Amino acid sequence: MCGGVLAILLARPALAVPVFAERYGFSCSTCHTAVPELNAFGNAFRRNGFVLPGVPRHKEFPIALRFQETYMKDLPQSGTRRFNTLAILVGTFNFGPKESYAFFGRYFFGTQGGPGSLYYSFLQHVNATSGVFERAGLFNLPLIENATQRLDTITPQSVYTYQVGHSSANFANPRWGLEFGQRTARVDAELVLSGDEYHGPAYGAPTPSGDLAQSFAYPEMFGSATFGFAQGFRLGVLGLDGARNFVSHSTGKEFKDTYNREGIQGGWTSGHFDFAAQQVWGHDSNADGFGTAQSSSGGFATLKYRPTAHSYIGLRYDAAANPFASRDWNVYGAVALTHQSRLLLEHLMPINAPGTMQQTNAQLLFALPDPNWLK
Repeated sequence: MCGGVLAILLARPALAVPVFAERYGFSCSTCHTAVPELNAFGNAFRRNGFVLPGVPRHKEFPIALRFQETYMKDLPQSGTRRFNTLAILVGTFNFGPKESYAFFGRYFFGTQGGPGSLYYSFLQHVNATSGVFERAGLFNLPLIENATQRLDTITPQSVYTYQVGHSSANFANPRWGLEFGQRTARVDAELVLSGDEYHGPAYGAPTPSGDLAQSFAYPEMFGSATFGFAQGFRLGVLGLDGARNFVSHSTGKEFKDTYNREGIQGGWTSGHFDFAAQQVWGHDSNADGFGTAQSSSGGFATLKYRPTAHSYIGLRYDAAANPFASRDWNVYGAVALTHQSRLLLEHLMPINAPGTMQQTNAQLLFALPDPNWLK
């Protein structure tokens, strides 16, 4: 493995972006198609715990900044700003025997008048030989497609963000808890036990205040297992089970909602093409605080074509019902303008939704500092 890694490193210019690229002296394009999306090598590096055994290390600066400027040409009814600037502080380092332990953190600087907030903060241990790992802290749920920080477009999948009644239980919010699993080229099996979730504003933007305070009634459990097969196919299942307590600030009323989400997922990779799909079904026992049970469902299917190693074009179909149904097409494309930046365009087209307008969005993302500054 080390020989193949060294061949990749020597074949690419040492124009790295912090933090991992600085460590080994390679370019962002070694791990990314267009930052922050990972390619096959980047996913393998992540599975190994951010370590390349036997590869010489270089001077690194353990903190990096990520900036992104998002533009919305057509504001939705709930929108008030065409431009949204976000800065994210990223910190990471490895330690311990064979550097198999790692810390990873992300901090959102506030935007649109919202406060800053810690988005990720976890310690993990990875056995690079077996792929077995343990993680503790604040982290995102393991999904077949990333819903937030490595999202390949601007708008998250609706199946990951929809909420049922008063509960904010979804797949996009990071969780405080413990994670155990194994990640290899053939299997990705993971179990998460959570005692709380991220309460800060989404992507730094302020969140509207509400009357209800919610907390976990008991540890939430999430599990997933995805298996790789021949010719680039992968199939898997996932499930989420938990309960939340609610208290009204104004009346003091209390109620409890137990919920579950089960789903199937799959994908296929071949040459320049990637395909991924997921379908989830859910049930809440008390969605409104008056004992009303409610079912929900959602899913997506994404087909992506990569004309070059550092660009892609995607078409995604989204659907959700909680209980109101919504469907849309998301057409998008991205290109790496430099080794540490990405320009992304997307166009959202609602399906059979009178009064709902189409949206065209753009985003410029880049990371700092350039490692050449540190020489």
